[in-house]
Amino acid sequence: MFKSTNLDQFVFPWKEDNYRYSNDLKKLNEDESRYFIEITPEYEMQIKEKRRLLDEQPEVRYQSMPHTMDMQWELVELILEQATERYPQHFTVKKDGANWTFTNHILHEEEKFVFGDASSIRMEPLDLIGRHFHNDFILMVHRDNDLFLEVGQVSFAALFSANWNKGMSFEEIHGPVPFVTRTGVPLVERVLKFLLSLEPGKPWTRVNWNLMADRYDVNYETMHIWEPQRERVTVENAGELVHLRVEEQKFYRLPRANAILFSLNTMFLPLEDLKLRPEWLIRTYNNLSDIPPEMAAYKGIDVFLNQSVEYLKHEVEKLQVTQGK
Repeated sequence: MFKSTNLDQFVFPWKEDNYRYSNDLKKLNEDESRYFIEITPEYEMQIKEKRRLLDEQPEVRYQSMPHTMDMQWELVELILEQATERYPQHFTVKKDGANWTFTNHILHEEEKFVFGDASSIRMEPLDLIGRHFHNDFILMVHRDNDLFLEVGQVSFAALFSANWNKGMSFEEIHGPVPFVTRTGVPLVERVLKFLLSLEPGKPWTRVNWNLMADRYDVNYETMHIWEPQRERVTVENAGELVHLRVEEQKFYRLPRANAILFSLNTMFLPLEDLKLRPEWLIRTYNNLSDIPPEMAAYKGIDVFLNQSVEYLKHEVEKLQVTQGK
């Protein structure tokens, strides 16, 4: 598996020493809100794996409704604007009216198309341009006071797939979340209400986390493969096999389509690399030790959680010995 090597870019998910479920929503400031495209040291490896997964199961990892072409083009425009503005040395777009030429200078690839004309492009717009960036992209359409998933390119999933979840409402997708607010309101209902109030030009973010047992994704269609793999995790190999998966989610309201973009930046760090940041090692151990059983089951980590916690416990004890505690 590729892993984050620049720990300054890795978004560590916990701010407290004890586990507390939170939707963790945060408004992006003006500088932060300009970009969801980011180039990491692992960019080429990430793109290679994303494309491999998309090609391996195209019908599982990319899905769209037939009427979504206009919003796909709007998203393509947003992605390319961000990429060329932030990384002009890596990405360029030349426009001759509706004739666009996008060049990826890292991969030495060029895409030519007529903007807005699906017949000029060999894949659907988001599926093609999305393969140049490691993010997963989801578009949910605002309709009938709810959000419905109508476009998704999702390679690094955690109990999710574009195929399985296409057409579902926000509440249907997140129905299994096992918590309510202090006032008794289901958290999913509260988050949906917030998302419906998003305004164009005022994006927000949140961080989600999970553990992966030597995989980039766990989707429903491949459960027969990854479910037995989780049984391989032991205290001895958890440091290498188990990765802390962090998903930095950013939410944008597309002004023309009025759809909500979920841009998902997924990062992976093996548990053994937490030793590079001792404070992360300790906090991860404390949080994983404190997870309620129902949340562990919801995240699908209950089978190998105890082994992971025991591994971290040993590493924390070794750290304390070296620090003379």
